[in-house]
Amino acid sequence: MLRSLFRAGAMLALATLATAAPAAAADLQDIISAGKIRIGVPVDVPPFGFVGADNQPVGLDVDVARRIGEALGVEVELQQITSGNRIPYLVTDRLDLVISAMGATPERAQQIAFSSPYSALSIGVFGPDDIAVSSPADITDQTVAVARGTTQDIELTKAAPDADIQRFDDDATAAAAFLSGQAQLLATANVVAKDLMTNNPDVQLNPKFIMRLAPTHIGLQQGNPELLRWLDTFIFYVKNEGWLSSLSEQWLGMPLPANLPPI
Repeated sequence: MLRSLFRAGAMLALATLATAAPAAAADLQDIISAGKIRIGVPVDVPPFGFVGADNQPVGLDVDVARRIGEALGVEVELQQITSGNRIPYLVTDRLDLVISAMGATPERAQQIAFSSPYSALSIGVFGPDDIAVSSPADITDQTVAVARGTTQDIELTKAAPDADIQRFDDDATAAAAFLSGQAQLLATANVVAKDLMTNNPDVQLNPKFIMRLAPTHIGLQQGNPELLRWLDTFIFYVKNEGWLSSLSEQWLGMPLPANLPPI
């Protein structure tokens, strides 16, 4: 009698667990069989993702998402995400992938898995072509504008402690100082430099040297080994054919860094 009761209780517990368990993450063959992949992209993080003139999402991350669907031979269902919901959407199986200029951290890796890097934000010193600076040691009589207390400020101070560094309250003020001629160089992120050139066609803000890379990775649910392996293979392939570097030049204003580290 007790054995029967125990068996019935165990079966009930298993049934309850099965009901409460989240849906299993879709692995590679599930996605191919379904003929569709759900990818979260940003629409408020230019140039990685934003709304274009036709009211459709465009940007570097959107292009990567569409190329993944093309390589898999499946429909791409794009979903708008924010930095706050991109991980929750993955772990609750609302998305198969997140492509959102996301960096890999040990904390995030406790919840989701990351692919190899497909792009990178670059923090460096930017300026016109006629200024012959290619390293921190080359900064002599040039003034460098930078936002006070930022990563670029910290990195530049370490790399060029004797340089004439003019610190401003924020990136916008530092950029305004460069545009007005108060500084000959600007320490910032490559996306900021690209945006300034887009909005000011006569301005040159090309990379002089890069101080730090911040790689971006595709996020996916844990427990998808075949999908993760496919993504790494995909990134390896499009990187070697030069597509990722061309994409980086198009959207970020510089080629994919040659020393982009693997995850």
